[in-house]
Amino acid sequence: MLSLGRFESAHSERSNARLGALKPMHCTSQGKAILAHLSDAQLDFVVREGLAKFTEKTICDGEQLKAHLAIVRARGYAIDDEEIVLGTRCVGTAILDPAGKPLAAISVAGPTFRITAERAERLGQELVDVARRISSLLAPAIKSARHDPGNYKVWTKSTAFVGAAPRWDARAQNLVWADLLAPAIRADGGHPFTVSLQALSEGINSLCLVEGGVAYSVGHDIVIDNLSGGQERIEGKPGISFKVLRVSEAGEIWAAAYSAEANMSLVGPWRRQSGMEPVFEVQGQVSDIAFCGDASLFATEPSRQCVYLLERKAARKRKFADIPKVAGAPCALAVDEHFNPWVGLSDGWSVVRLNESGEIERTVALPVPRPTGIAFGGASLSELFVTSARTGLSRESLANAPLSGHLLSIDVGERGLADPVARL
Repeated sequence: MLSLGRFESAHSERSNARLGALKPMHCTSQGKAILAHLSDAQLDFVVREGLAKFTEKTICDGEQLKAHLAIVRARGYAIDDEEIVLGTRCVGTAILDPAGKPLAAISVAGPTFRITAERAERLGQELVDVARRISSLLAPAIKSARHDPGNYKVWTKSTAFVGAAPRWDARAQNLVWADLLAPAIRADGGHPFTVSLQALSEGINSLCLVEGGVAYSVGHDIVIDNLSGGQERIEGKPGISFKVLRVSEAGEIWAAAYSAEANMSLVGPWRRQSGMEPVFEVQGQVSDIAFCGDASLFATEPSRQCVYLLERKAARKRKFADIPKVAGAPCALAVDEHFNPWVGLSDGWSVVRLNESGEIERTVALPVPRPTGIAFGGASLSELFVTSARTGLSRESLANAPLSGHLLSIDVGERGLADPVARL
């Protein structure tokens, strides 16, 4: 990358980039923004030349760089997170010609204490708008490649406000999921349907499959619904809100319940007669849980960027993975047949698979910024279904991610675990 222009900030501590200086592409935000729009042959040439290491955060593996660039291409901007100079963070985006090919790039850089991870994300959205205006001045009617859903299958004709809790029902070959705000239970696949829950006059939080229907949480209560008009509402304890419902391999319903007063989540089995029996306590609000066999389960806590492993037999929890803020917040979980967790990253435009050490070993780029739920399904359980939120996104974000709120799927080539059905 050749620096052609520069505008100084009013701060004394700022980027030391020099005009006319050449910098590598794989570890700068401008370089990665351009690489994301090159052809596969061009990208292979760059990778084949070797990727020099400048800091501990430099991406030096070619396959990892390609996965990272897929995310850059989907969200429209790149972040250099101390990848070339420690203590400096940079956000950049490409200026494209009418064919979608990169002409140049613009960026904002500064010290990490001023360009925080959160501010970098906000700057990225602004830079996308600026780059689009520059591109329109150079050549109108640019068609952005990031609107192309690519290999994704779109299952829905109408969007949800906040889609969530996807569960594959092997009995009907359906993907059952919820619109939390409508509220409604929806299914797509072999036997699609929509069941409105507007009579509740309140939103729901999660759902799971049970014999004869579904169970969903409404505040501190659980509702058993046969999806034909029959409902049984079981009251819980005030002040404790059920945020997640899952079913174990043994057919038990497990819940993650949140106390706002204590800022604490309780995780444990829920029984129709006795209610919830907490086994684990997790500081903060758990957004999802997923079982990996009969011995343990994973839990995500977005505000702490954490994925926890909860060991059932020892009733012990440990931190399994720390997700970098620039990657997005861990909010959704699924588990494959090898018991590896797959994690949906809110504002990260992606789903990642973690290995047994809690390290990211695969990234699947998404055309939506906020995946809210993920589940393996399909005849071979190799399709990864993704629900997402539409509510809360700005008009600009929706323009960049028009598939937000739809149910999507992609064949990831790896089998997942089926969603069990609870026996009540």
